Amino acid sequence: VLYCRLYYKVSQIYISIKHKLIEWIKRYLPAEIVATIGVLAGALITYELTGNGILAALIGTLADNITYYSYLTLRESNLDKKKQKKNNQKYGFLSFKKTIRNLIIEFGPAEMLDFFLVRPLALILFPILLDDFLLGLLIGVIVADIIFYIPTITSYELKKKHLS
Repeated sequence: VLYCRLYYKVSQIYISIKHKLIEWIKRYLPAEIVATIGVLAGALITYELTGNGILAALIGTLADNITYYSYLTLRESNLDKKKQKKNNQKYGFLSFKKTIRNLIIEFGPAEMLDFFLVRPLALILFPILLDDFLLGLLIGVIVADIIFYIPTITSYELKKKHLS
């Protein structure tokens, strides 16, 4: 009986984690793909033009942010607009402010750390450590993303629980 209860509990936890992972992948992966293209394009073009890895890392970080948040703002605005329309409400300036507020709540804390410290350092250090600019960029992006998503997902789950 104890074994059955334990097995049931473990299977419930597994199902819950699996559903969360699918939800997070659907939420973040499209924006992440766009941002990865942005960071690679920005950093590689800058590096080709200047030969300066530090400047390339900074431009790559900026390109990452512009592409990531442009995608998310458009997507979230459209989703909120559809919700408003479904409820026969107009999506106007105040609704857009709420969309932006929700994005800031979800991403703000992680983004401050990511933009000003983690991502630039990762994009500077990994190309140097690996002695390969492109591979270093890719590894730097992955490392920065892992660090970024820990507080981001935490904020997202708290936002869903308290603001939805």
